[in-house]
Amino acid sequence: MKKFFLLISMMLMGVTIGTAQIRLFPDVPNMKGKWITGGNLGLGMAGRTLYFSIAPQLGYRVTNALEVGVRAIYDLDCNFDRYNGNTTLHHFGLAGYTSMQVYKGFFIHAEDEMMYRIARFNHQTVDAEKWFNSIFVGAGYRSYYSSNTYAYIMVLYNLSWGVIPETSNVWDTPYSNPISFRVGYCFGFPNKK
Repeated sequence: MKKFFLLISMMLMGVTIGTAQIRLFPDVPNMKGKWITGGNLGLGMAGRTLYFSIAPQLGYRVTNALEVGVRAIYDLDCNFDRYNGNTTLHHFGLAGYTSMQVYKGFFIHAEDEMMYRIARFNHQTVDAEKWFNSIFVGAGYRSYYSSNTYAYIMVLYNLSWGVIPETSNVWDTPYSNPISFRVGYCFGFPNKK
């Protein structure tokens, strides 16, 4: 008899977990054939360093699961130092990306980014202008608010990190570490019938 109650309890617990999972990760709307636009915006300050980033994106849903597109990027890093002088780094770039949904809003992401840096020290341009290529891979989750809008969060790893031996030097990479977190918002244009 105990085995019977244990079996019934486990079955009810499985149904409860399955029902909770359905509510937690709802089905995603069909966005096949839609143009997607949006992006992310960042602002922060740590100690004497001010950081600002803006990255608009434009993509297209080839299938309901597959999205391809391009991002434009502008990053600004300002280090305020009244004793040694202020340093300002401007990074401009473009990135082609692809995302594939794997399960109810969860997706994998790959991106190839080219950035150009202009560095200024005490309001004078210094000889630190260079190009950077970064290849990112990662995963994330999209939370859909309607059939045309969603917010996303993703974690990316920079495969190009460590290719240059001195990547810990601020002059050798636009990123302070190989892991990047992104949060953004996108909306799709409705299909015309």
